[in-house]
Amino acid sequence: MTDLLIDTTYLLPAFGVSVGLKNFEKCFEKMLSSYAVFYNPASLIEAKWIVLKLAKMNTKKRDALFAAYRTGLKVLLADARLKETALTNDGVENIADELLTKEEVKDYFDRLIFATAAYRKLTLLTEDEKLSKLKRDKKPNPSEIIEWKDILGA
Repeated sequence: MTDLLIDTTYLLPAFGVSVGLKNFEKCFEKMLSSYAVFYNPASLIEAKWIVLKLAKMNTKKRDALFAAYRTGLKVLLADARLKETALTNDGVENIADELLTKEEVKDYFDRLIFATAAYRKLTLLTEDEKLSKLKRDKKPNPSEIIEWKDILGA
C-alpha cells in the first residue's frame, strides 16, 4: 500500500468547500481504502483560512461556513483512515526553507506540505501546478508527485 500525503485541496470538501474535482466523493472513499492517507495539520489551518476568506466575501453564509468547518474538523479527526503527520520538525523546515530560497515557492503552506512529503518519503497528491512540476536536484523529494487524475485512473 502506497503512503500518500494529501494537499489541503482534498480536505476542503469535508469543510463544505467545493473543489470541482471529478467523482470526488466516490473516489476519495476508494482512495482511503487503497492508500495509507496522511495530511499535515497545517492543512487544517489553511482550510480555516480559506473558510474565513469565503465568509468575508459572503457574510450571509458566514455562520454556515463556520459550522461546516467545525463539523468537518470533527469528522476528519475521528476518521482513523486519515493519519495526521507532525506539523513540522527541523528536517521539514530545512526542506521548506530550501523551497523558498532555491525554488522560490512563496506559499508557506505549500512548502510545509511538500517538505513533509519529502522528509517522510511519501507520495504527494496535489493540484498545485508549481508543486506538481517541481523537480528538485537536491534531495529529499517526495517519492512521487501525483494529481487527482492519477487517482481516478488507479
